[in-house]
Order: sequence, then C-alpha cells, then structure tokens
Amino acid sequence: MVAVLMLVLMAAGLVLIYQGTKQRQRHHAERELQLVSQLQAASLRAWREQRRTDVAVLSDNNLLGMALTAWLASSEVHGERAFLQRQLQRDLRTLQEQRNYSAAYLVDLNGQVQLSASGAVYRPLPDAEAQALRTALRTAQPAFVEPRRDDAFAIPFFSMLAPVYSDMDAVGAIWLVVDVRASLYPLLERWPSGSQTAESAIVTRDGNDALILNPLRHSPDTELPLRVPLTNTDNPVVEAVLGMRGVFHSRDYRGEPVIAVASTVPNSPWFLVSKIDTREAMATNWRELLALGSPIFMGLLYMGVVLIYLQRQVWLRERELKQQLERTLHWLQDAQETALVGYFAYSLDGSRAFSVSPATYKIFGLHEGVPMSLDRWLNSVRPEDRKRTVDAYRKAVTLKSPLHIQHRIMRETDQQERWVETWGEYEDDPRSKGGIRLIGTIQDITDRKRIEEELEQAKAALEAQVRLDPLTRIANRLALDEHLQKEWRRAVRNEQPLSLLMIDVDHFKYFNDENGHVAGDQCLQRVATVISSVVLRSMDMVARYGGEEFVVVLPDTESRQAVHLADRIRLAMHAEGIEHGHTRAAGVVTLSIGVVCAYPAGDAPVEQSVQALLEQADVALYEAKHSGRDRVALYDGGVVRVVAGGDVEPSHI
Repeated sequence: MVAVLMLVLMAAGLVLIYQGTKQRQRHHAERELQLVSQLQAASLRAWREQRRTDVAVLSDNNLLGMALTAWLASSEVHGERAFLQRQLQRDLRTLQEQRNYSAAYLVDLNGQVQLSASGAVYRPLPDAEAQALRTALRTAQPAFVEPRRDDAFAIPFFSMLAPVYSDMDAVGAIWLVVDVRASLYPLLERWPSGSQTAESAIVTRDGNDALILNPLRHSPDTELPLRVPLTNTDNPVVEAVLGMRGVFHSRDYRGEPVIAVASTVPNSPWFLVSKIDTREAMATNWRELLALGSPIFMGLLYMGVVLIYLQRQVWLRERELKQQLERTLHWLQDAQETALVGYFAYSLDGSRAFSVSPATYKIFGLHEGVPMSLDRWLNSVRPEDRKRTVDAYRKAVTLKSPLHIQHRIMRETDQQERWVETWGEYEDDPRSKGGIRLIGTIQDITDRKRIEEELEQAKAALEAQVRLDPLTRIANRLALDEHLQKEWRRAVRNEQPLSLLMIDVDHFKYFNDENGHVAGDQCLQRVATVISSVVLRSMDMVARYGGEEFVVVLPDTESRQAVHLADRIRLAMHAEGIEHGHTRAAGVVTLSIGVVCAYPAGDAPVEQSVQALLEQADVALYEAKHSGRDRVALYDGGVVRVVAGGDVEPSHI
C-alpha cells in the first residue's frame, strides 16, 4: 500500500515536472517568437522609412521639377533638349547606383513613361502604378504600390511614385522600382533557432481580403500577392488584419496548429505575422517520456534511479533552453550591430538606472561594461547640437511624450563624428513599483546623412546650371530677375542707390547676316567677356537679358559712377577690335548703353518697381541708339540725355 502511494505520489510529481517543463517550453517559444517579430518589424519600418525619405527628397527637389519642365518643353535647337536629357539621365542613374533601385523612370502627368537612366522610353505605366500616380498628384504626396508581380518586370517589385513640382505646379513624377527579393525578403528569411517551420509574412488589407506580400516557406511557388478571404477567420493573417495583436494560437494556410505573433509595422499599411508550428515548438523529448513511464513499470527498486535521472533530464533541458535563448539573443545582437541599431532603457525613478545594448556601446565608441549615465550620454552630443538635444529630452521627460531626434555625437574612443537617430517611448518600469522608464532605439545614420548631403550638393550644382546662360556662361534672365529683386530689397533696407546698365550690340543683325550665326555667337561671347572684365566688384552682376542685350546690376552705385563704368565698357569694346563693316566706329563692333539710377523705397511692390527700373534703362538705351549709337545715355528723373560717346564726356553729367 505504501509502495502504491509512493508510486502515485511519484507519478504525480513527475507529471507536474513534465507539465512545468512543457510550460517553460511554450513560454520560451513565445518569447523567442516575440523577439524575432520585434526585430523584423523594426527592420521593415527602417526599410520603408528609407524609401519614404528617398521619395520625399525627390518631391521637395524644385530644381528637378524645373529641369523636367524645361526638358519636356524644349526642342532640339542648339542641343538644349539633349543637354537636359543627359542631366536627367545622370540623376536617374545616381538613384539606381547609390540607392540600389532596380529602375528609375521619369513619368509625365498622363502616366506615360518618358525617360530612363539609359535613354528615352515611351510606354504607359502599369495600371497599379497609374492609379498610384493619380493618388500622388491628387494628395501632393508620394504614393506606394505594394510588392507584386507584373508583366512590366521579370521580378517581384515594389513601386514608388514621387510627384515632381516646378514652383507650385506638378510637372511629372519619378517612378522608382525596388527588387524586393534583394532588399525586403531577406529581412524576413533569417531565423536564429534553425527552425524547420518558422516563417514571417508581410500582410496588408485589400477590401475583403488579406494579402500576403512575400513568398511562403511551405508554398514558395504561390503567385504573389496571395489573397486570403477575411471570412477565413482561423488563419493568423486574417486574425492580424481583423485586429489581433501579440501572441495567439491559430491554424495556418496548411491547416497546421501554430503559435503566432501579430504586430503592426509603424507608418505603413503592413502587418507582420510570425509563426511556428505548435508541434515543433512543443516537441517532446522521447527520453523524458521514457523517464516518466519507467518508474511506474519498474517499481520502487528503480524509484531513486528514476528520480535522479529525471532531475538530470530536467536540468539538461533547462540548460538547452538557456543556451538556445543565449543563441537567440546573440543573433539579435549581431543583427542590431549589422543594422547599426542599439537599444536603451532609462529609469525615471530615484535610481536613474541606465542600461544599453552592446550595439549602443559600439555606436558611442565605448567598451562594454563602462557605466552609462545620462551625463555621459548627453556629453557625447556635439556642442552645436547639445541645446536642441537637451531641450528635446527634457520635453519628452517632462511631458512623458514620445522622443524622436537626430543629432551628432563624438565617439569617446576615436573622436569620430557620427550622426544618430533616437526613438523613445515610455513604459512601466518592472523593477520599481509605480516607476516609469524611457525605452527606445538609437541608430547610426551617418551614411544616410552623407547621401543626403551629396544629393543637396547635386541639387545646388544643377540649380547653378539652370541659372547660367549656356552661350555666354554668364547669368541668364532667371538669375537676373531673382538677383535684381534681392538687390532692390537690400537697397530699401540700407537706403542705398541701385544703378542699372542696359547694353545692346550695335547693328548686330547686320553682323550676323554678314558673318553667319557661328561668328555672331562668338561675338556675343566676346562681348560678355569684355563687360565682365570691366565689372570687377563681387556684388555686381553681369547677365544676358536676351538676344544681343546685356544688363549690369550695380548695387550701392550712384549715377556718376554708373556712367563712368558704362563708358569704360564702351571703350573696352572699341579696344577689343571685332571687325564690323556696318558701324561708324572705325569698322569695329560698338555698344550702346542706357543707364538709370534709383533710390528704392518700400512703398511699391518689388516686382513692379524692378520692372519700372528695367523699362527706364530701356528708354535710355533707345536714346543712345537713336542719337547715333556707340553712346551712353542716362535716364534721370524722367529726362533722358546722352552723357558719353560722340562729343560728350562722362564728366559733364
């Protein structure tokens, strides 16, 4: 009887031990699944944010819009269209090579593909991209087309349509294509435990269906995206779309029972569903079953042996689970270091405890084990960014609001300057009753910042080209208008005079007819060189106004100084000695110059005032040409008179 009671008690104890082991197995599987899901969700968010940053930079690039407008409107005259097309192709090639896009196209407002990195292309957008283009133009925001297959490409791809603007008007769009096999799918394929059944799926909702956007491990040949009706409520992807979050148990597309974790990918329409077969996660060790059954069949003789054996098995199992968890954590650490992402936690109670991951130590250039404190964290911030960063942290701590900031740090060990991006939010601190701690991630974004700076430099270079006259290599009409308005405002603020020279090449039509357009272009280039050689101040501007007319803007210059400079330009043109048979000045090319000097006031609109100044200079130019050419005429208070050239000396004004 005692033996039977002991056997019963032993069996009960063994059952409890077995159930405890199974419970730990389940908790371990769920915890591992959650850790993997969190890392993958963070990777997906970073992937989409990078795409979003790329298209946002393109949409904000007004210079690109101006270049696209000019290309679409230009013809083959003087090779202008070919020049613009090469510039645009270079920009598209830069996107493909530096940002790893499979293809980049320029698209017009009608959804017609116009240009690729390799040359002109004329074909309509696929239906999905055409719909995305309409959405982007309607909302003035970039639009995405989720991963899919289409006859347009032989690969599964992800599309982005970024509207391009010139001033405030949409002029077209950039269509970017990403090969998701190379950049997106690998984020889901790595799994730390070597599981045979574990997999993750990117899911989104389309009407009454849940769409799976990536290949499935057990059904790799399924056409993507895979549609699952929302009526199939036993499927974990459907449960995720309908609102299920966290760990739950379900059946997958094979009908197999699974442990699943569902979460959202921030700032995207995606859900992430990670799962593993329940059978694999809860696999029972046959030696444990034998150890549980042997005492019952072998009796009291083997009771002690069995108890020792079972205890050893439990210990071995726990050690195995611990090692497996350590491998998982090591894998997560490697993944964080690869992505240059670390995490931190800062307690807001009296302890002010600060804990960071090894990847965070690496970002800050610290050796593991060095105590991290709030002072050390903030002291690493560059002095130029410190006030802004401290204010952001103080605001987040005071208001318990989410934290998001980018700033520069100086690594302690090698004094390298690095750009970092910090995300943080608040949660209850499990180590203190009622305590709160700030948790978050910190990522090294130095490479991303470098690429953004290179794009800005390319933008500035292209902007300079747009404001340069291609023939004379001096400022064009667009640059003149902008500069003249800016100098007018400056003259109003400083109460200074502003002078303007309007210059015209005398009898230029006869010169062209006699010598040909090539010689005419060369003549205009030499005229621009002569004017620029006389106008030496950095604040002055020499610009081509149109045809054979040039304009010189002279800030803080009175009429006497302006006339003197104009006559020097006229005489320098004489000295250049360009032969011309239809001029009176010893058979050389001459210039007629109109001069006007204004003392701007802030009453009238700037655009009207600048236009009036140009018209007054034009009136003076007309008088110089009407009086015999090769002269300088001054517009002064409504009176126009010749002040240099012929028999008049500039000192007589």
